[in-house]
Amino acid sequence: MKKNKTYFFGLCLLGLTCLGCTEATETRALVNLLLIDAPGDFDEVWVEVDGVEILPAGIRGSEENASWVSIPYQAASNMVLVSALVDDTQLLIGRTEIPAGDISKVRFLLGDVVYLISDDVRTDMTISPDSEALLELDVDISTQSGFSYDIILDLDLAQSVVANQSGGFNFVPHLRVFVSTGLSEITGTILPISIAPHVMAISATDTFSTLTSDDGGFLLSGLPEDEYAFKIAAPTGYQDTTFTLLTYPDSTLTLESITLQASTSP
Repeated sequence: MKKNKTYFFGLCLLGLTCLGCTEATETRALVNLLLIDAPGDFDEVWVEVDGVEILPAGIRGSEENASWVSIPYQAASNMVLVSALVDDTQLLIGRTEIPAGDISKVRFLLGDVVYLISDDVRTDMTISPDSEALLELDVDISTQSGFSYDIILDLDLAQSVVANQSGGFNFVPHLRVFVSTGLSEITGTILPISIAPHVMAISATDTFSTLTSDDGGFLLSGLPEDEYAFKIAAPTGYQDTTFTLLTYPDSTLTLESITLQASTSP
């Protein structure tokens, strides 16, 4: 697999932070919308991103009188190399102030162009007709006035890119949305840095996955407190590695560097 040079598109602190250079008014909260990726086994995946919409609670906390708030993605190009958003690389889609209170829904706005590149060949994907429904998620996010919140949109390419019977690919978006408050993350480095293994944390109810970046680093974020089977699915020529670990709320588990062993199979 080719490794892509990654770029940091937006600088924000994860989780709940007091406002620094960007301040909200006393009765409003600031939300930052950040896109990350759980990548699949492709050289590159490009997605047209139009923006995000969020639904804050209306008067007296009711959805019936609430209005969607639109945060368009404003960049020189709306085409985003989503497969490069690994380790601690994130795309800042946008930020806005909202009335302090609850957020009940988040809607990711996907454009019309989605394609992958494998072995230097571009393949345009067919977007699922259910994509709008799949990209509108119920959330339970509470905000307080005078604070900033990072809302993470984790687009799982490993599950979103689906081979079809005609030999092409469909894009069936698989998205989760979270804020890091109360959750955990696992970070570390896997050697050799050139092999880009799949890294997974598997609980009894869910699986979180990613790839390593150019320097071998990885970050699994938004993990609930639980016991996980931590698995490194190595490419041909190396042995898989699996062990058990525990995560705790509002914590970062930093693993020592892991060096994969060469396979002894012929």
